[in-house]
Amino acid sequence: MELDFETIKTTAMWVLIGLAVVAIVLAIVIKKIVGKIITLVLAAVIIFFGWQQRDRIVSYAEGAQNAVGAAACDSPSFFGIDVTLPGCPGS
Repeated sequence: MELDFETIKTTAMWVLIGLAVVAIVLAIVIKKIVGKIITLVLAAVIIFFGWQQRDRIVSYAEGAQNAVGAAACDSPSFFGIDVTLPGCPGS
């Protein structure tokens, strides 16, 4: 197989332009995909910690039902915010 100079001169330029366009399109698509993956991971982390805090408050409230006096009204916290249980002073 043999190529002449004119073929290389014209064809190579269009092939390189085509490769550049494909590379740009792939870069945009990959950037969008990576952005979505980062968003999903961040949402999953927020949901995990929120659920963990919620579960801690619910478990504490269930345990407080069996406690008596001031121990039953100790204030748990949800992300650093004090939570007042029903039936305790301040609710």
